Amino acid sequence: MPVVSHCSDRDQTLQSAYRFLDRRLDQARQSHQPQLVSLSFDIPPVDPLVVLARLAPGGDRHLYLETPVAQRSVVGFGAALVYETAGVRRFAQARRFIEQWRSKTHRYSEAGPALALSGADGARFFCAFTFFADSPHGEATFPAATVVLPQWQLVRQGQQSVLTLNYLVTATSDVGAIIDGLAEQLRAVERLGTAPWRDPLPATRLPVQPAPEAGQRFRAAVNRALGYMSRHPVQKIVLAHALDWVSAEPIQPLAALGRLRQRYPDCHVFSVGQGNGRTFMGASPERLLSLTQGQLITDALAGSAPRGRVPSQDDCLAQELLHNPKERGEHRLVVEFLARQLQGVGLWPQYQPRPGVRRLSNIQHLHTPMRAGVPRHIHPLHLVEALHPTPAVAGVPTRAACDQILRFEDFDRSLYAAPLGWVGANGDSEFIVGIRSALVADSWVRLYAGAGIVAGSDPDREWAEIKLKLRALGESLV
Repeated sequence: MPVVSHCSDRDQTLQSAYRFLDRRLDQARQSHQPQLVSLSFDIPPVDPLVVLARLAPGGDRHLYLETPVAQRSVVGFGAALVYETAGVRRFAQARRFIEQWRSKTHRYSEAGPALALSGADGARFFCAFTFFADSPHGEATFPAATVVLPQWQLVRQGQQSVLTLNYLVTATSDVGAIIDGLAEQLRAVERLGTAPWRDPLPATRLPVQPAPEAGQRFRAAVNRALGYMSRHPVQKIVLAHALDWVSAEPIQPLAALGRLRQRYPDCHVFSVGQGNGRTFMGASPERLLSLTQGQLITDALAGSAPRGRVPSQDDCLAQELLHNPKERGEHRLVVEFLARQLQGVGLWPQYQPRPGVRRLSNIQHLHTPMRAGVPRHIHPLHLVEALHPTPAVAGVPTRAACDQILRFEDFDRSLYAAPLGWVGANGDSEFIVGIRSALVADSWVRLYAGAGIVAGSDPDREWAEIKLKLRALGESLV
């Protein structure tokens, strides 16, 4: 790359990146081994949905996770590395793959000190795990475990953003072409400006409603589950329902994501595309874990009530939820499970003895946040494996509840109610639980919703909760 006199700061940065890559190319040739590089640059605080719409190639892999109220997002597209596996060892295999490459990554950063300190400028390995280790209903829609290091990765924290290029340099790589592509991507991002995403198409707001016979089948499954629990030492079984819907027009996933984050700014809005025309997306209220500089936060979120139409009614429903023995018991199962699992990997979680209420736009939940310090030798995927599946999405005890889920549900959960998130180069990590979610393919969509069944559950009330969740999600998608 020629040296330019009187060049701009960006030109100087690219020349420095060129020299960095040229050294990695020499290493690749001398060692006969590919060199993984991660190059990060400060950029304007662009909207992640605009990035996906304008810069991500159509039909390519993409991964998106945003918490709108916190102005925190991660988006990636393309693939520098991909790893897929299945079976009961999938978490350990994914962990080994990440560590194999994380230890070999050569990092170049022009990010500011605050973002560098937070790890926003490092490579992030995106992970998606299905609910079950193996597909119980034939061919799987998604692999049981997928790890992707995106070629292009954008992290936004408040009014600061970082663009990262992850690239596998081999002995035959063209460093000049890599720098040219990087320069063009940086210019493309800057051309986007700071304008927010605007939905190009209004939502059709079709009345997505399950058929009456679906309600009959679900209530019958609830009754069978209650009967089983009365005869066996099972305290809770989470039963889900999948509603398949065909729209008159193709569904626009990006437009749907825009509506989801507008309606649920306090949830984790997410999207996973495998590059095969299918997208798993949603707005989850449940964080499985957040690990930042050795500090873990996880959420016990179970026990539900509708929102009121006016503040006084809303407060009344919240108080009823807080004092409802059935809902408090269901919540306590989740708290005890999380505490037990964290203690099992050597952590000491701290939490309040009584739950609070977390209010979302259309529903409210009992909520207990839990915190713990995590030593460096405990990998984030150790924690993911220990916590999945929680009683909020499976039941208690876990193995027996999952056996009954396979018995009573007639669809493959795939990524529904499963861990989705990322592991960063500095050990930070964030995973959510893929609930309030849907699988989209052209004009076809499958909506998922679940309800926790415990002693005292009423089949009609549980079905009403399912319909509430399906309707709220469906209105954002079709």
